[in-house]
Amino acid sequence: MSGAPDPRRAPGSTVRMLRTRPNGLRGRSPLSVALSVVMVAVLCLAAMIPWWPIYESPAFVVAAVVAVLAGCAIGLLGAAFSWPSWAVASGVVGAFLVLGVPFAVPTRAYLGALPTAEGLVELVAATALSWKQLVTITVPVGSYQALLVPPFLLGLVAGAVAVTIALRTRHAAAAILPPAVVLVAGIALGVVHDDLAIEAGLAFLLAAIAWLVRVAIAERRRAAVDRPVDAALIDARRIVAASALTAVALAGATAAAVAVPPGPREVVRAELQPPFEPNDYDSPLAGFRSAFDPQAAADEMLRVRGLPDGAGIRVATLDTYDGVVYSVGGGDGAAGSGQFVRLPYRLDQSATPGEGVRLDVEVLGYDDVWVPGVGRLEEIRFRGARSSTLTEQFYYNDVTGTGGVRSGLQRGDGYAADSVASLEPVDLAGLSPGGAVLPEAPDLPEELARLLDEWAPASDSQGERLAAVIAGFHREGYVSHGLEDEEPSRSGHALDRLAEFATVKPMVGDGEQYAVAAALMARSIGFPARVVVGYLPPRDAEPGDGGVRVFRSGDLQAWIEVQSDQGDWVQVDPNPERREIPERQPDEPTVVSRPQSALPPPDDPTPVDDLAAEPDPGADDPDDADGWLLALLDALRIAGIVLAVVALVASPFIAIVVAKARRRRLRRRAGTPVERIEGGWQEFTDTAKDYGYPILPTATRAEQAATVGGLAPAVLAAVVDRAVFAPDGPDTGDDERVWTAVDELQRRLAEPRSWRERLRAAVSLGSLGGYAGSRKGAGT
Repeated sequence: MSGAPDPRRAPGSTVRMLRTRPNGLRGRSPLSVALSVVMVAVLCLAAMIPWWPIYESPAFVVAAVVAVLAGCAIGLLGAAFSWPSWAVASGVVGAFLVLGVPFAVPTRAYLGALPTAEGLVELVAATALSWKQLVTITVPVGSYQALLVPPFLLGLVAGAVAVTIALRTRHAAAAILPPAVVLVAGIALGVVHDDLAIEAGLAFLLAAIAWLVRVAIAERRRAAVDRPVDAALIDARRIVAASALTAVALAGATAAAVAVPPGPREVVRAELQPPFEPNDYDSPLAGFRSAFDPQAAADEMLRVRGLPDGAGIRVATLDTYDGVVYSVGGGDGAAGSGQFVRLPYRLDQSATPGEGVRLDVEVLGYDDVWVPGVGRLEEIRFRGARSSTLTEQFYYNDVTGTGGVRSGLQRGDGYAADSVASLEPVDLAGLSPGGAVLPEAPDLPEELARLLDEWAPASDSQGERLAAVIAGFHREGYVSHGLEDEEPSRSGHALDRLAEFATVKPMVGDGEQYAVAAALMARSIGFPARVVVGYLPPRDAEPGDGGVRVFRSGDLQAWIEVQSDQGDWVQVDPNPERREIPERQPDEPTVVSRPQSALPPPDDPTPVDDLAAEPDPGADDPDDADGWLLALLDALRIAGIVLAVVALVASPFIAIVVAKARRRRLRRRAGTPVERIEGGWQEFTDTAKDYGYPILPTATRAEQAATVGGLAPAVLAAVVDRAVFAPDGPDTGDDERVWTAVDELQRRLAEPRSWRERLRAAVSLGSLGGYAGSRKGAGT
């Protein structure tokens, strides 16, 4: 008999059928069942992580945990009592109706714990309608209306289905698929540039690996106790499990792609059009002059509490100009300026420069769709008889800081708003332009361009030129709304009106002309600039009584905001103080300059000049260099994507190899020679397991050696038994000799096999289900 192991004794020589697991939990220990349910629940909860940025509310955490636990409980009951599929589905529906209102629609629950008829109707309707609402609303949404229904429903169904698969089917590894659906749905419906993407993918990947290892260990132990299973079938199941893990890792770790290519992640939310179109409403500048009518100028519009002294309140920010009208949001939606979305909960403005401002606003005579405020809104809470209607109809654009309600505000409405605003005065001469992208605007009219050159020479810095322009308006401008007792002043802010405004002496107009002209000149200098319409207190007004200020119709004003290189929008008021307007000066005659005399043609260049003017043929073209650089960056990006995908796919197999290497090191460095000798035998039998030999943990070492076949394993088994059970213990150096023999036997096991078989053995989970050479088996 040869000393090498006999490959013919491997279980691949006989094909055996897999045993079907019976319904119910008969034959399974309570601890094993509980462990499976807990691990499935952890999988489902890890899949809920990408949903957090949509809600950012404790109500979401409670709803997700309750849904997952309820689903897992239904799956466990179904397995314990062998419920048919229709009974499990009925349990899921019943749990959804009983628990859905208190946890997914908490505002409709009676005493916060019991479902109501109204809540049940909203819950059922939300199963079909809340998905679209969820991607057409500003996040986070908190517990707004019934928007907690999608994760609650998915968690409930995923928990029940995953536990059912884990406890009642032969393919327990497939229990990772329902949580994977929840994970992918959270990524698709979530938020672009989600910081939790990588963490969510890694958490789910670790939970999935733990579950697959748990399944492999359980199946191997069950196979060893019941009857040997054909090695080929076992390895096939392991390959399927590893493939499932890879698929889930690619789906759940979509976040891994974030680490490679820059740019925003595409989600469903980004593909939907906003439901609020600002172009459906008149520009706040369109009726600017009507606010100063003598019969309306004294009408009280807003009562505001909490506004800092001297500060105004914005009605709307206008960033789109077509040469005729300055409006809110353009058709091209540059930088999201025209995208208004619902704001049911709050916004995170922690990165916005400025200080917190809390306003309490009472609507008096104001009746427009735009909701006045300051800075960047964090949270708004409506009150009054129409509070719920206004909350549902409120839309907000965080780029311009403008909010609106479809039905418009009216007398008796009120709200409290928390915002972040920069209200401190700044030195315009020291500003540098920011990088905001605004909708395109017409070129600066020639008349305004001449004023710009006159007031602000191009040799000055951009901040100095802006300060000079504002100072020029304050110095040269006069205010008139074109009323009967005022200097004639035509309304409008089209390009022809601005040309007239810039040429007539003295310069006469109101906020409509001053703000638009200043914005166009600031943009020509290089500053991102936009027009703001709102209410400003008179410059000589006393501080508000008790922090309360009442704005009247005549307090309406228009000013501009420019963005600095720090990213904040600085308020700039180009309007001059009201003062007596001097008599109009005669129009200046047009000066026609004589044409300059033609210069003589230059002398013919000398040959030396020709050579100097010719480009160096050896010089690199900058465009070619840029092209090569872009191509190199693209190649590196593609290589990074490929490496990330390869690393992700290989990570489970690498983890298995690392675990086996660590196990071998611990065995070989055990504390006593006996432990090192026993560890050597365990290392040999584990290698045999990985190659498909049906090594039973209850067999003696001699029986295990006979299973492998050959003289060398039998000799090694005898040596190990003698060393372990000898009265005086092993001799000096026996542990090293045993490990040398183990290394040789491992080499002989691998020699007759192909590289695919050796690779499959290296990543096999068979030997990770426990070791065969225990003292209990070896001593019998």
